[in-house]
Amino acid sequence: MPTSSKGQSPPGPPRTLTLRWMPGTSDRVQFERGGRIFTVLLEDVQRTDAHSLNPLYLRGVVTLPVTLSHLATLMGPLRQHVTRRAAGTPVDAWVRAGGQADDEPDDHLPD
Repeated sequence: MPTSSKGQSPPGPPRTLTLRWMPGTSDRVQFERGGRIFTVLLEDVQRTDAHSLNPLYLRGVVTLPVTLSHLATLMGPLRQHVTRRAAGTPVDAWVRAGGQADDEPDDHLPD
């Protein structure tokens, strides 16, 4: 993927991300990507559109567009927790899901 003059990936086209409340919290949400469940702070996914999170508060789930760079940041430095890769998940699922290879936890399952 091409990089900018600052060495960062360009924002890329938006993808969608489905967020659900993390049980027992009011400031954390979870999403699934690449055979893992990620936990992030709600403030790290909030958008400037004041109404974008209404479905999260009303139904407990919301789907929002995110850029590839924001998704990679959520999967990397902004994540609070990430589960182990689910059995049967392809080895390259992390990168195909939008994460940076260097941010993937080293929790390879035995073959």
